[in-house]
Amino acid sequence: MPRNASGDFTLPTNDSSPAEPRNVIRSSDFNELMTDISAGLTDSLSRSGDGAMQANLAMGGFDIANAGNVGAVSVFGVTPGDAGKEILADAVQADVRDYLDVPTYVSTRTDLKALDTAKDTVAYLKEDGRQGIFQWTAGDFSAQVAADTQEGVYVKADAIASTSGAWVRVGDPTVYHFGGSASANSATAISAMATVLGYVRFPAGATKLGANLTIDVPVSFQDAAYVTVDATFTLTITEVIDSPKQHIFRGDGLVVLNHDADTGEPSRQIHISWFGAFPGEDDVDQAPAIQKAFTALGNARESKVQFDIGNYTMMTGVTVTRGAWVLGSGNRRTVFLVKGDGFDVFNTGHTACRFSDIQFENHSDNVSARISPFIRISHDFCLIENVYAQEAFNQIIVETAGSNCTIREFNMVWRTYPFTAGSAGILVRGSGCNISGIFSNFSSGGGPEALIAVGTGAGANVSATYINNVSYISASIGVLIHGDSVIISRGQITGINYRGGSGSAPQAVKFLTSGTGGIFGFTVDVVTVNGTATADLTFQCNGSGDLKQITVDNLYSSGSSGNGIEFIRTAGILTDIVIGATVNVRNRTNPVFFSGVNSGIRIDPRIMVGGDVAGVFFRGSVADDTAFSIALGRAVFSGTAIITGGVVEMGIFGIRAAPTPAVGENRITDANVVAVPTALTGTTGADGNLTLGVQDGVLYVENRTGSAQNISLTVMGA
Repeated sequence: MPRNASGDFTLPTNDSSPAEPRNVIRSSDFNELMTDISAGLTDSLSRSGDGAMQANLAMGGFDIANAGNVGAVSVFGVTPGDAGKEILADAVQADVRDYLDVPTYVSTRTDLKALDTAKDTVAYLKEDGRQGIFQWTAGDFSAQVAADTQEGVYVKADAIASTSGAWVRVGDPTVYHFGGSASANSATAISAMATVLGYVRFPAGATKLGANLTIDVPVSFQDAAYVTVDATFTLTITEVIDSPKQHIFRGDGLVVLNHDADTGEPSRQIHISWFGAFPGEDDVDQAPAIQKAFTALGNARESKVQFDIGNYTMMTGVTVTRGAWVLGSGNRRTVFLVKGDGFDVFNTGHTACRFSDIQFENHSDNVSARISPFIRISHDFCLIENVYAQEAFNQIIVETAGSNCTIREFNMVWRTYPFTAGSAGILVRGSGCNISGIFSNFSSGGGPEALIAVGTGAGANVSATYINNVSYISASIGVLIHGDSVIISRGQITGINYRGGSGSAPQAVKFLTSGTGGIFGFTVDVVTVNGTATADLTFQCNGSGDLKQITVDNLYSSGSSGNGIEFIRTAGILTDIVIGATVNVRNRTNPVFFSGVNSGIRIDPRIMVGGDVAGVFFRGSVADDTAFSIALGRAVFSGTAIITGGVVEMGIFGIRAAPTPAVGENRITDANVVAVPTALTGTTGADGNLTLGVQDGVLYVENRTGSAQNISLTVMGA
């Protein structure tokens, strides 16, 4: 046996081996020894390279040193070619990587800088927060390296000048790559990234800011990214912000997107989720988060704030900043679910605010309708459009300072709201307001006193109100023009459609004075009234001011009872009202109703009877001890007046209405119908008479018969 399992060779033992002095060496023993030696040599590796291994060679943990060209070597059953043999012969790892063209993994930037760029051209940095791939790039990077003091993207190699090349990060860098983190102030890292790349990107997770910082470059947030601003510090962003719908601004510090006229416009288009307001949480007040957004936007420039589909619970109010656009995803989609009362849901804090595509609903916890409005316009040039609102004492209030406001496509919902005196869906106290496209549904409780009220409670005169396209079925006044302590003037009311199927609306349009207030200079045009309204149009003068200079055309009423057009005066002056030929209230019991003294009421005869009935000036009910007047259109008028009161009183008179007036005797024998050459006030003539008076181009009719009379008056002359 020449070798044992350990590879040891042992000579055979016999009488001749080991040899002893004077022992006889027998041929058989000698031949056995030689055979074993021959077998052992045969099993040995020739140094000159003769023969080949016949089994695996175990190295026992030792190297093959100074192997030279090892020839064909099999590694795990694979025999490498010449290139593989050369790699196996390399002495350092870099040489091997150089052949294999794979990146090295380095723990720090220090290790990265030390790499041999002739052999390693791609490296993966494992440094915490800065992980990523760097590629060696030839070229002059001296400016970039000098600017990138945080070594977020550009890293200089130790052995090579930056004018010849640099390690350059591959992929999308974030502030973490510049040294930012969730636990330490990242202001330096953020500034470095802004300087080097011209933008800032925040990675998933938190980035801590513990210093005042202004970012003047575009800012983006990856999914689940946010910045936490520590208390007492302010983050100011003046450029565009790009982020998914997520809460990106956190902490007790301030975020400012408020800039002068020359900067910051792109940053002022935001989503409300960025400040932590989300729909769907019924018991969480979203108003504080919404207010943070508007506070950040400030009053220096305009802005747009977008809201998602869903319910935003509001338990407190929000002040909207200058030119801010509250933009929902559509009414019946973006809903502000209002819980509680005693606060305006939105109040303007500056001019030109806009509210679009939103809805207001009362929370089920609200046991009664709100008193406070959903929107209060306290500044000029504001716009409300495509808004849907449930019941409140006032859904929208436009204050005196809210001049030139526009409200359009506004849908009022009253459900079971009980009639409440003084209530109005839209209350306008500012001048120059334009209101159009208003709809109100039916309320089994009656609805507000008026859908639109102009002037009530105003702190200054109100002028130039334009109201158009109002359609409603609730039992309310459609448009109320109310001069209570101020003058309401020069307005237009057009396109009013009352079409209630049930209920009892007071009137479609009402002009009302009280206190010291007055009204003048309005036109009313295109009004249609369902028969359920108690009157079509009312002029009511209860205050010391004037109600005058109003023109009415294109009014149609399908009512068959009650009053068509009402003239009611208890104080002040009710005068100079013109009712045109295209007004049709003839089916009413009283097409025209008078109560109290008035003057200068001009009514085209065709509003009361059909066809072309020339000269018929008036037909309507006149209360006892009441007078009315008709301006005859010229300073001197001569002609004939025919008057009847009820079925008994009647008279035919020649008249001269001039500075020197004159009247003739009654051509019909009726002692209780007389004419006098003077103005009448309601109690001027004899008690018990129906009196006709003339003075300065004006014709007066006074009823003192003891009861209301249906009076017809025909005037013919020149």
